[in-house]
Order: sequence, then C-alpha cells, then structure tokens
Amino acid sequence: MSSSSEATSISTTISAKPFGLQLGAIGFAIASFIVIHGISLVVWRLFVDPQVGIWKFYPQPFGGYLFWAIMVVVFIGFNLEMHGFSKLSQPKAGIAATVVTLALGMTIPMLLIYGYGRLDPAFSPAQYAGHGAAGLIVLIGFYGFGVVSNSMDGWPWTDAGMQQPMVGFAQIFTGFFLTLVGYLVLIYPNLASWTGPDRVVMALPTAIGWFYSVITAWLTTVLVLDLWPYSTFKTRAGRAMAAFFGNFVLGTVVYFILLSLLKNVLIPAEALEKIGPAINLWPAHLGVWIVNILLFWALCCGNAPTSLSPAMNRVARFIITWTLGIGAFVIYMKWFAIGVLNEAAIVPGFGGDPLTWVDLLNLILLFYVVYFGSYGLNKKEK
Repeated sequence: MSSSSEATSISTTISAKPFGLQLGAIGFAIASFIVIHGISLVVWRLFVDPQVGIWKFYPQPFGGYLFWAIMVVVFIGFNLEMHGFSKLSQPKAGIAATVVTLALGMTIPMLLIYGYGRLDPAFSPAQYAGHGAAGLIVLIGFYGFGVVSNSMDGWPWTDAGMQQPMVGFAQIFTGFFLTLVGYLVLIYPNLASWTGPDRVVMALPTAIGWFYSVITAWLTTVLVLDLWPYSTFKTRAGRAMAAFFGNFVLGTVVYFILLSLLKNVLIPAEALEKIGPAINLWPAHLGVWIVNILLFWALCCGNAPTSLSPAMNRVARFIITWTLGIGAFVIYMKWFAIGVLNEAAIVPGFGGDPLTWVDLLNLILLFYVVYFGSYGLNKKEK
C-alpha cells in the first residue's frame, strides 16, 4: 500500500471514531454518574440552594418548572421518539431538544399560573400556590403520557399503522385525557376553593404518596422486569390493558410496603412525630429515589445482569435497584440533603425534600442520555 493510501485509511479511521472517551461498561456507568450529578449540583448551586444559591428559587418556583420540563421530555423523547431532532447530529440534536424543552417547560406552567390562575384561585401565583397546582399535573401526567409509550407500546395507535409523528401526537392526546381524569379525581378537589376534606377521594398527601407508588411499580416492571408480569398476556391489547390497570394494583402494594419501611425502619421516631399525618406522602419521597436508580440502571448500566436466565435477570435487577434506591434515600436524608445541598433538617441529622433534588437528577439524566445520547462517552463493544 502506498503512503498516500495509508494516510487516507488512517484519516478515515480517525474520522469514523466517535467523539469522546471509550469506556468499558463499569467506566461508562461511573462517568455517566459523575456527569449527571456534577451538572445537577451546578444547577442546584445556581438556582436552588437555599443558603448559597445565586438565585434561591427553592422549592418554588423552581419545582414547578422542573416538573414540567420532565413532562416535556416525555412528550419529545418518548411519545414522539425524538422525531425531527434525531435527524440532527450530536450535540446539535441535544441542544435543540433541550432549548425547546426548557422553553415549553416554562411556558406551559406560566400559562396555567398567570393565565388560568386569574380565573381559578387554586392556580393563583400568590404564595406560589399555582406552581404547586401546576406541578401536581405532572405527577399524574408522568404516568398518563408515559405509560402509553412504553408499557402499552403505543397501542392501539401503532396497531392502526400510524407512524411518527402522528402516533406520538395520538399518544399525547390519549395521555391528555388520562391525565385530566386523574387530576380532576385525585388532585384538584384537594386544591379547589369549593371543596372540603369530606369531598375528596384521598387527602392530598395520601394521593401523592399512593400515585407515586403506582409510578414506582410501573417503572419497575417496564425498566428492570422486562414488563413482567404483563408480558405473560398473549396479545398486545391484553398486555397493554393489563399493564395500565395492573400498575394500580401493584402500586397499592408498593405504597403499603414503602409506608411500612418508612415508619418502622427508615425514619427516626422523633422525625415521624414532627411529620405527623403527612407521612402518607413519604412513599413518594422514597419512591423517587428508587425511580432514579431504575432509570440510571436501565439507561447507563446496561440493565445488568443480562446473562442469567430471564427470571434470574429480573430478580437480580429488582434486588439491586431497590436496594440502591433505599440506600440512596438514607444517605440523602441523613447526610447529603443537609450537609451538601443545604436543605433544612426535620430533626438533627435527618432532613431534606427528595422530590426537588432527585427530579433534577432525573431531568439531567434524561437530557444527557435521551437527548444527547451520552455525548462524549462511548461504551466499548464486547
């Protein structure tokens, strides 16, 4: 081979090499963890930290906009499967999707708070009431919009032969209906001025804790259990319906398990006394940590193990992710929240509000992995 041919071959090889670090599976997971947590901590210090933050938007209005940004990620990344953005090269695709997400994540709640809030006191901007009310739409919507794209696999729209982006818009339409019904039944009666405690299905702390347990059950089945037990149904329609309704059954079981763990193991007695009836919300605080580990394990750790039997793979993943999620909750509540994030203590040595920090982690994780395709990090092929 001539020297010019060799140079051309080397140049082609170099240009074909993906940008960034080439890492093994463990190195890729560690690097992803560092990137996600590093960016999240920078954002926290800039916009949230109640003591040293440059702009102290804790917990509101930061929380309301944060939750809606996550909702828009579901629209773009999961319902629409990055349609339009995927045609761009990285990092342009990630930057474009992030800009659109941040814009919509602020615009939608602002329309609810400063527009509809003029008509409905529940969404009033006064004392950030509207930010809380708008953020709770995302609690319901994360399931309502998300479940149709993964557990239900776009059914029935994909079976009708629809393609992106129309199948994505059909999922968003379905999710809007499901979210509206769930919000009007579970959440809004707790916020509206025309209701009272005797006219609600569940008190707000219970509704939040229970519904987040449904989300925890849903993401456990779809991310680490290969959609088991719903995968045992033979038809797509059967699997879709079993998944949608089955998550409420499993979520109820999860709610009581997490509540028992919190009351009897994870929360000190003096903290329990101060929390009082609001303890029913705390399965959401524990569940959000489990969800974070589920997402990280599936998206950054290759959903290991994958080499055992299908049943043993599921058992191992479940034990690993739930153990890590519960452990992360303990570390956060007993050290990280107070010592690093400067959140308030409930009692000495125990405190914090996991929903804000962990949903920031979840948002940055989804931005980096789904929007940017883990740009800068490349996993070595076996």
